[in-house]
Formats: sequence, C-alpha cells, structure tokens
Amino acid sequence: MTDTPRRTPVTLVAGLNRTISARIAYTLLEPGTTVVSHDLRDVASGRVTRVEHRMSLDGVDTLTIDDVELEHGCVSCTLRLDLLPMLRVLHRDADVERIVVLLDPAVEPEQLAVEVAGTIVEAPDVPDAPAGVDVVITSTLCGVDARSWLQDATGDVTLTEAEVTTLEDERTLAQLAVAQVRFADAIVIEGADGVESGYDLARLHAVLTRLAPAAGMRTLNSQQALTREIVEGSLGSMTPGTPHGRPTQPFDPLLIGGPDLEEDCGVQLVSFEADRPFHPERLHDRLDVLLEGVVAARGRMWFASDPDDVMWLDSAGGALSILHVGTWLACVDDHSGVDAEHRAMAALRWDPEHGDRHIALTVLCHRADPHEVRQALVEALVTDDELARGRPYLTGLPSPFGHAHRDPCEDMDVSADPAEPLAADLTEYPSAGRAEYPSAGRAESRPEGEQR
Repeated sequence: MTDTPRRTPVTLVAGLNRTISARIAYTLLEPGTTVVSHDLRDVASGRVTRVEHRMSLDGVDTLTIDDVELEHGCVSCTLRLDLLPMLRVLHRDADVERIVVLLDPAVEPEQLAVEVAGTIVEAPDVPDAPAGVDVVITSTLCGVDARSWLQDATGDVTLTEAEVTTLEDERTLAQLAVAQVRFADAIVIEGADGVESGYDLARLHAVLTRLAPAAGMRTLNSQQALTREIVEGSLGSMTPGTPHGRPTQPFDPLLIGGPDLEEDCGVQLVSFEADRPFHPERLHDRLDVLLEGVVAARGRMWFASDPDDVMWLDSAGGALSILHVGTWLACVDDHSGVDAEHRAMAALRWDPEHGDRHIALTVLCHRADPHEVRQALVEALVTDDELARGRPYLTGLPSPFGHAHRDPCEDMDVSADPAEPLAADLTEYPSAGRAEYPSAGRAESRPEGEQR
C-alpha cells in the first residue's frame, strides 16, 4: 500500500483590522513555523510587499522583507504568481512544519482556498500542479474589532473608499467582513471594552454566532494580552460544521453548525424555504428587504422563468449578488458525476413534478423585522393561479435577472426573449444607488462533476 504524501498544514488568518490579524498570526510563530504575508495596499502600482518570518526547528528566527513586482497589479495575480508558488516551495523545506498565511484585508480566505485547490501553479524545480497537492488548509482564524466590525459589516463602503486598497475595487467592507467570518473555524474578538455598552457587545456576539455557529470564539478587552494559549483555545473550542478550508458548495446545508434561530438582542436568523418558484419581477421589486437592516442573506433560488437554473443569492450589508451556479438534478439525465451527498439531499425532497427544485434562503436580521422579511419573500412566490396556467406561461414571464442591471430600474428592458440564456453566470444588483460589478478573483462554487 502506497503512503499518501504528507501535506504541510496551512493556517489562514483573516480580518479587516491589520493589527489584530498580525497579532493573532504571530502568536502562532514557533519552531518549525513560517508566517507569510503580502501587503496589498500598493498593489495597483504592480508592487506588493512580501514578508516571510520563519523560525527554524532549532529556534533560529529569520525575517525577510521583499518588494515583489507584478506585471498586473491585482489581488488574484498576487495569489497566483507569488503566494501559491511560495507555498509549494515552503512545503519542500525541511525546516517548515506549518505555514501561517497572514491575509491582507482585501483577500477573502475562501477565494484563496479555491485557488489552492484548483489553480495550476508553476514553481521552481517542481512539476506543475495545484498548491493543494503539497499543502492543506487545516484552519482559518478571523480577527474581529468589536468597536467597528458590525458597522463595517452592515454598510456599503467599498474597499477603495475605505482605503483598504488603491485599486478600483467595488467590493464592500461588508462583503469582506461577512466572508471572513463565515469561513472562520475560530474567531478572536478584541476591543470588547471599546463598545458603548454590554448590550452592543451582546448584539455583536449574536451576529457572529449566527454567521459562524460552529466556530470557536474568544473575546478580549484592551487589558488582556493575546497569547498563543488564547488563540489555540479558540481553535480547540470549535464544534463540528466549521469549513476547515473547504469552499462552500451551492447545495451545502444552509444551517450547518446549528445556528440559533431564536431572537437575541434584536438579532434573528430567518430560514425561508419554498417548494414553488419565485416570480422574477415580484422578487426584484422586493430585494430591498434583504438590504435594509440585514447583515447577510444567502441561499438557493428557483425562478419560474428559468426552471433549469440554480441561482445563488448572496448579500452582505448594502451589497447583493445573484449567481448562476448550476442546473437542478431534475434537468440532468445522468447523475453519476454528482456528489453523493448532493444526490441524497435531492432525494429527500424530490417532487414528482418539480424534482429537486426548491428555494432555500437564510436572512440574518439585525434591525429588519423578520416577519416583514418572510412576508416579502412569500409575496414574491408564484401563486396557485399562476402555477395552474402551466409551464409555457411561467417560462414566458419577463425576468430582470437575465440582463445587466442598470439604475434606474425603470429604464431596464425586460421584454427580451425569456428563453434567452443568461448573459453571464454572474449578475450583480446595485443597492443604495451603487452599481456593482463582478470582482476579480471571485470564485464560483459548483457541485462536483459539473462544468460551466
């Protein structure tokens, strides 16, 4: 029996606050560990600062700082052309037993996990292959500033406006904040004594424990030292259901980790399911309900106008995106290439007429009325009378989601042929007057075996 080659474990450290993230990462520096970071604040110029801080097995501490020149200054280029090859090289260093990657705030940890698993990497003296053949992401830590995180996670300030990057990056702080927490196996909260009241701190905890219900968590005030024991303790307190470096798949359970569905400090997670499709225009008219007083929403959608397409909704703060992520199994003759867990979940809810088609959304409210959110979604569903009119009527419904969205909405042509395929797999919808566009490096997850 051939032994499986050992892969070097990688811990990701993410967060909007650079100082907190760095403090977390460097508590993990010990013999056999290398901490790697890329400062992307000047990436638009084609230059990033790379820091490699290593401690050899015999305790020798070495710090190397380099300016890396890139032909194209962007987040994806930094990952693909420098970080991923570096991971493969470090794997082959006998002095490196663990790698800690300290992520710039502009990097989504799940995006990096997708790149590690699937991007072919060219590195000196090694065969071309994904970095995932050499390294494995075993855990992700997220640092949270109690004084500012909830405001960042519920706003619509872009990374450019917040001066996180000099790039024209239309992603928002909210999108980054939510993505970082959702992918975390453990969360370290600092500055707890800097919030206005104990109630505000309790609200923050209520939000975080619903975004990442299985993650371990530690909360510190300004008088408490952040130590390795605290960081390791946060990792040790996580429960089953954390990502452990696995990117989200569109048919994963939305309530994985067992989040609390009861209200706490005005925060409540709404779970909405339906066995009939959305009327596309009525849903479009009600999208604002997911953007006002809502921290985040996500899930699978079925549109009456496009019965073959699985659509994925993802919102954070004042930004919302809708992605085409695949095809319902009811439209596929051969299921042999589909993940077994996906097939099992589809079988549990299979309908003789509609197959596995369904709607499943979660909406995390912090100021919005959960009952109003649920009612708006119910009102967006097709009615019994509309269902009775049959498939030709339903597929003939005009859909705003098949076209590029423009402001104001009244100017948008919705009379095009509804049978026309989506113009792109990713369609994003503006909020608060802001037009949004797909960001470089955004990863689109699909069921195993499915190709675009």
